[in-house]
Amino acid sequence: MFCVKIKKSDFKSAARWAEITAALELPEGRDEVIVMRIPGLLPVKEGWKIEQQIKLPEEWMIGESVKGKRQWIVHTFEPRFIAEIFDDDSEDMGIGGLQYQMRNCQWLCNFLWLDPPPEDLTSLLQEAEDAIEIYDYYLNGEQDD
Repeated sequence: MFCVKIKKSDFKSAARWAEITAALELPEGRDEVIVMRIPGLLPVKEGWKIEQQIKLPEEWMIGESVKGKRQWIVHTFEPRFIAEIFDDDSEDMGIGGLQYQMRNCQWLCNFLWLDPPPEDLTSLLQEAEDAIEIYDYYLNGEQDD
C-alpha cells in the first residue's frame, strides 16, 4: 500500500472530481486529497496523478499519553498550536472553543495556540487531518517500505 495525492486539477471535468469526492465522503470545497491506495483494490483512474509517495511533513508531531488514552497533534511551524484528538464517541471531548470534525470521524479539540491563529483555518486544519491519516497509516504498518 502507499499514499497518493490527487488534485481537482488532475481531472478533466468538475463532475468527475465531484464523483470522486462523493465516493470518498469528503466535505465540499476540497481541492486535493491524500488517499491510501491498495494495489488491485483501488486502481489509478484516468486523471489521477501519483506525484510521490507521501511522507509525514516534519512540521507535524503526533503523540499519545503513556497509557494511550489521550492523543495530540502539534504544528511546529507558524502558526504553532497543539490540539487534542478525540474519537467521535468520546464523552470527554472538548472543553469548549474550536472543534473540527475530520473525515475519519475523529475530532480536533482543546486547541492551544502558541501563535495567533490565521483568519481562515480551513487549509491548516485539512493539513492536520492529512498528517493524522498518514501517521495512522504508518502506525498500522501498512506502508511498503
